[in-house]
Amino acid sequence: MSSSLGLEFASGGESEAPPSEETLKIEAWIGTELPEELRGSAKALLKAVASKVAVPGHFDAFCCQAFSKPEWAAAGSMLIAEIFEQDEDQLAELARIPDLIIEMGSGEVNVTCMVASRWAARGETHRLSRLADAIVASYASKSVCAVDVMLALAATLAITRFSRAEQLYNAALPLSGEDHQEALTDARRWLAAGRIVCSAVQEERDFWDVRLRKPKVAWTWTSKAERDALDHLSECLTSETEGTEFFRAVLPECWWELAMKFVKQQEKLAAATTKLEAAKQDHGAPSRVAPEPAPAADRMAREIPPHPKPGPLARFGLFWLCGCIATLITLVIIPREYVVRVLDALKPVDVRATPAELDAWRKETLKKKAAEMEKHEKQYLLARIGTWKENEELLSGKDPELPFDSTQYMNLLICLHLDPPKDEEVRAHLGKLLLDRVKGNALSLWEYLIYPGSVNAADVKKAAKNALSDSSFQWSVEEKKRLGMIAAGQMGDIVLPKEAAKK
Repeated sequence: MSSSLGLEFASGGESEAPPSEETLKIEAWIGTELPEELRGSAKALLKAVASKVAVPGHFDAFCCQAFSKPEWAAAGSMLIAEIFEQDEDQLAELARIPDLIIEMGSGEVNVTCMVASRWAARGETHRLSRLADAIVASYASKSVCAVDVMLALAATLAITRFSRAEQLYNAALPLSGEDHQEALTDARRWLAAGRIVCSAVQEERDFWDVRLRKPKVAWTWTSKAERDALDHLSECLTSETEGTEFFRAVLPECWWELAMKFVKQQEKLAAATTKLEAAKQDHGAPSRVAPEPAPAADRMAREIPPHPKPGPLARFGLFWLCGCIATLITLVIIPREYVVRVLDALKPVDVRATPAELDAWRKETLKKKAAEMEKHEKQYLLARIGTWKENEELLSGKDPELPFDSTQYMNLLICLHLDPPKDEEVRAHLGKLLLDRVKGNALSLWEYLIYPGSVNAADVKKAAKNALSDSSFQWSVEEKKRLGMIAAGQMGDIVLPKEAAKK
């Protein structure tokens, strides 16, 4: 078969160009090599690709047929690879991972290799990662034909998805042969590099993946992200670390020399510390304790006459005199402000709740309230995942099972505050709905939901701002002050309820 189509069909009409010799060869191959059931959709796909008309539809139709039976998959794979050889980017967009798995199971990897190479070239790691997941979870990981693909994916994902890459390598290793040694070596080298930064956050691993793949680029190292990456890298290096050649190729030589010098100094210090601890253990037997001079102590005790013991009246007089003196010092000599300050310091005070404590309180309270909503779990679920238009009556207290005045309706609104619904419009109405139901008592809940990191802090602050300007509410001076603080995101001295604080 030829490596290219060499022809574009016209869109129709009298000017339609005749098929080229290359296209005729492919058509002949379709007629002789493909099962009869696939020939119609194969010819339609060939014509669609040549004329660039309705390619996705014809591609899906052919794949649904070709990959529906294992015995058809190999021939279908060969045809797809031939037709799209000159347009691999389009194939990479059209290909579906389940079809690639079936192809590898049939003993062919042409389409998978073409698609994976384009995904790698375009930096589409998420697609490569999904392909890797599918391979590991399927029979394709047991196929010798898939070894090259697994090793290539292991090398490609080693930095960004280390654990998945290691799984692919381990799956390919027992199936590999002499002709896979070069791919094995390459995958091992990249896995060694990936192991160095595998504990870093995803953004940092993505950062290193881009740089290590392009060693000839004159990278800068001046931004905060770049310096943070260097700082974290220095903590992961040892003098015997494998895979450092990739990092050394992109880093400034002076930085690398200083980093290695620091690593060696740290290792020497650790060795010296270990040696010192070992020496202490070897010579750490407790020395003999000198016998206590009990007889001498006894003699001295006998030589000193005992103090006479005071009687009850003398002890009472002494205590009374000391109390009078202490009172005189407190009231006359020590300034009053100091005394007040000391007394205030002795009073029990509430400790301001931290965001972590408030988040824990939120989860615990939601758990309790959700348990109370067990009988109305269906309505609660609808309110969380549905839209305002779908659930306006339910959320407004017009549902017969959750009427406005019921405790369960109030619990529903509280639960939705603690676990915000998906729909933005629902969240926008939620604050006003709670105010309508419990009036100023809503502020006590809102104050617990504006801590840093709260998922609906912005919604609560907006609701408080709207409440201040809503003429339908008559707020007291204290309530206006609290609403203003909530709208500004000021937590104030929020403390946990006593039962939560005890936990």
